[in-house]
Amino acid sequence: MAEQKKKSGLKPKLQKAKARFLSTYYSNPGKDLKIIAVTGANGRDITAHYIYEIIKFRDTKTGLIIDPKTTSDLYKQIYKIWKTGTDHVVISVDSAALANHVFYGLPIYAAVLTEDGVGNPDTSDHDAQSILFNTEPYFSVICRDDNVKFNIYSKYPTKTATLTYGHDRDCDLRINRQKFYKMGTETNVTYSGHSFDMATYVTSEAAVNYMAAAALTGFAVGVDEDNIVDGIANYEPKN
Repeated sequence: MAEQKKKSGLKPKLQKAKARFLSTYYSNPGKDLKIIAVTGANGRDITAHYIYEIIKFRDTKTGLIIDPKTTSDLYKQIYKIWKTGTDHVVISVDSAALANHVFYGLPIYAAVLTEDGVGNPDTSDHDAQSILFNTEPYFSVICRDDNVKFNIYSKYPTKTATLTYGHDRDCDLRINRQKFYKMGTETNVTYSGHSFDMATYVTSEAAVNYMAAAALTGFAVGVDEDNIVDGIANYEPKN
């Protein structure tokens, strides 16, 4: 039994050691980048694409990384993006990669948690996702509609604030209404007392939450409303 525990505790230590080595090998690229990490059971790739398109209006060289599987893979991609001179990189990451400590030693600017809008209280990925939110990001973005998840993730510390989106009246960005079309989705939201419309080529109820999460992240990094709307509209999903 003791031997089994020893083996199970070896992997995180090796992963962290590998991350330290890679950071040194690649000249510590994370020190110059604002890393926006997006995770969640569903919608993380779409949300990451939205955020990427939004931030490109502020930083045209913004990088995008979708589901890195290993620490080596992540650092190789981050290094290439860092060499372009950009300030931002948006990364969609699943629970398996988080459990493998792919972000170990990297400063996280924003931790974003997607919500699919179905009110699913499943917290099976909490242990892995908590690794991201325990990094004390500059800010985090979470949904307020799911009380179970909200109560979990709102407790993690940030350097500035935990920002919320959803239908609840106390959200920083509140979803008011939505319309669904054959080729897309439209929603009306309120942020800082002002209401505006957003639209996407993605057709689903969940897309409303993904747009809201991306828009709130955009505001947090200093992108204005018009560019947020345009950024979300720019994303065209591949068939």
